Formats: sequence, C-alpha cells, structure tokens
Amino acid sequence: MNETTIMLTPSPGVKPEFLATVEPVSKTSASQQFSLPFEVVLDGYTREPWSSGGVAHNSDNNSSWKTGYLLSTDGRNRLPGFLKYLRDRKKACIAKLNDSTASTRAILVVPFDPPPVPSEQLPAGVDKTQLLYVKYLADDRLLSRGKKPAAADPNEQLQMEKQKQKEKQMQQQQKIQREQQQRQKQRTQQKNTTQAISTKQGFGGGILGNLLGAQLKTQNHLDVVRTKRRNNDLVPDLTSGAAGAITSFREKVAADLEKFKSDNGTFVTKVSISLAALVSHVPMEERDKVTMDVFKYVVYEQVEEVGMDKWVAAKEPTDFIDEIVIAVYKEGHAPADVLEDLNKADLPAELKGLSRHMADTQSKIAQRKDKRSSEVIMKQNIVGEDNVVVLNTNKRDRRTLEQIQKDMMEDISEVKKSRFD
Repeated sequence: MNETTIMLTPSPGVKPEFLATVEPVSKTSASQQFSLPFEVVLDGYTREPWSSGGVAHNSDNNSSWKTGYLLSTDGRNRLPGFLKYLRDRKKACIAKLNDSTASTRAILVVPFDPPPVPSEQLPAGVDKTQLLYVKYLADDRLLSRGKKPAAADPNEQLQMEKQKQKEKQMQQQQKIQREQQQRQKQRTQQKNTTQAISTKQGFGGGILGNLLGAQLKTQNHLDVVRTKRRNNDLVPDLTSGAAGAITSFREKVAADLEKFKSDNGTFVTKVSISLAALVSHVPMEERDKVTMDVFKYVVYEQVEEVGMDKWVAAKEPTDFIDEIVIAVYKEGHAPADVLEDLNKADLPAELKGLSRHMADTQSKIAQRKDKRSSEVIMKQNIVGEDNVVVLNTNKRDRRTLEQIQKDMMEDISEVKKSRFD
C-alpha cells in the first residue's frame, strides 16, 4: 500500500483540511489486508458500539472487520491533538470510500479508544505518538444487519429535511388554491341562482319592481359577505408577495455568507440591496411591508448568525436612497475608521453641546496664550532701541454703550447655542 493523505472536515459543508500523510507500519501488519486510496476524507463522527476499538464485534461481521496501524510520515505532528479531541468527546471519526477489490461502499473508522500498541511487533525507532489505529469494513451494508444502524451522514439528513419542508409548503399552497377555487365556484353558483330567481319572479317595471329587485340583490350580496372565513385562509403564504420577497432575499444572503465563511482567503465581502429590484414582483398593496430597513435588518441578522457574533457589518456611503451596500468584515480585518464609527455612542444633545463648548473654550485659551507669548517676544526684540515706539498697545474702545451691550448679548447667545447644539 502506498502513502495515503488523510483530510479532515471540521464541520459539514466546510472544505476539508490536511491532517496527516500515513503509510503502514510494516508489510507483515494486518493493515496489508486492505488498501486505501491516495486520499481519504474523514467527514463524520459516531458513538455507535461498532466504532469502539476495545469492544469485540458481533459474530456475523467479526471476520469482515480489518484493523491495522498507520504511521505519520509528514512530520507535522497533528495526530496527537486529533486523537486527544476524539478521547475527550468519546466519539470515533469515520470516512466512507469505494473499496478497491469490490464494487461496494467501504467504511474506515478511527476509534477514540484504540487497544495498547504492541511494542514487540513494531520496527525499531517508531514513535508511538505518530501511530494511528484504524478499522476497515469493505461493505458498510453489514452494519445495517446488526441491532443498531450506522451513523447517518449529516449532509444527507440536511437534504432530507429541506426536501420535507419544500413538500410541506407545496401541499399548503395546493390546499389554499383548492379552497379558493371552491369559494369562487360557490360565488358563481349563487350569482347564477340569484339571476334565475329574479327572472322567474318577474317583478316587472316601475318603482316598486325596481325597489324589490334591488333589495333582493343586496340581500344576496350580504349573504356572500357574511360567509365565515376558515382557519386555513389565515395561513400566510411564504413564497409570494412581501413574505416571499423577504424569504428569498434571506436565503440568498445566507448562501452568499456561507460561501464567504468557507473561503479562507477572502476577508471582506459586500452585500448590495436594491429596493426597486427586490419589490418588483410584490403587489402594490403589500409594498409598505417591504422597506429598506427590513432588508437591512435581514442582512445584519444573517451576519450575526453565520459569523457567530464575530463579524463586523457596516453600511457604506451612497448617493441613492433605494440602493445601499453593506460591507462585511471577518474577525480582525475591519478597518480602524469603521470600528471607530461603530463604537461611537449616541450622546444626548446637552452632552454634545457641552463638549463643543469645552472645545471652543480650550481653543480660545490657546489663542490667548499664543498672543501673550508673541507680545513678550516682540518686547524682547525691541529692547535697547530708543528710537522705536510701540503703538496701539492701549487702544481706546470707541464703541457706544448700545453697541457694547449688543455685542455682549450676541456673545452670550452664541455660548448658549454652542452648549445645546
């Protein structure tokens, strides 16, 4: 058996990662009874009894199981951590592959409780921490003959659940359509009956005849209106109208974010929202339910769910009202200005005015200090010059009292305005 690369899937739907490159310990080992392909992907976990390394198998398939030791040759030392993960959670890791000797579906198991390593059978210089004990079954159908079935594939379960939900929605829609057709048929029959009765009775012309005919028509219309609505009519249709637009947009955003999460080389993605395109198939009477705020909430909600509250979503500036772009950053890749804008708290108006007033006061104090320092420097420069005269040092205020009071009132009003803006 040649070298085999073992890949590990961290979670369903995620790209497999490299675990180890292994080869059999020796040619006389039991692992020579089966052969592995060039690459094996471990993509499932189970706690079934047949996955244990220390429990004997049933007599029916005991001879079908083959065991052996594989030695890691890549030098990355990832097997000890992987085996510790299995021991702590007491579950085995499995991989399904095609058997090379038969046209069956084989299963490879890595137990969490392997038996003790036989030191006397190992070649000299082999590190026990780099050994991987595995079990191999050429036909996984043998597991279904036991008392307990084999571990189910998570991807298959997810697909089955989605298929059941779609079938349930289709049944509800068909039921609603049948009931609508029945109600329309009843209304048509009542209308035809009313016309036949009016024709048979023959109220004749004149004011009295017209009045009796109008009264009979009104009574028939009231009978139709008074028909009680069934409980099934209240079931919302999640595939059309405003609810359908929101549902389809949520599914599209969730799918895009899942692709973004699985791509380890991309750290920023952008979600575009065009209100005109999203509500193009929504009836006019329901468009008040699908606003831009609703779609923005859907995006932020999906970012929190898919990113597990670790991603950052920020709306980018735009020139249009019905079109926005929301940038989504992975953990640790958000720019500093975006984080600063998100961390700003919404201060009350009084605190904003107070902070602005304090900033103005500090700027005025700095201006006064600069003026004083400039005056001192100027005086120092003119010392020793007798023919130099400094003018306009003590200027007289030539304003009238009315102008002084007016300027004071304007200064007071500006200060108050700056405090509460």
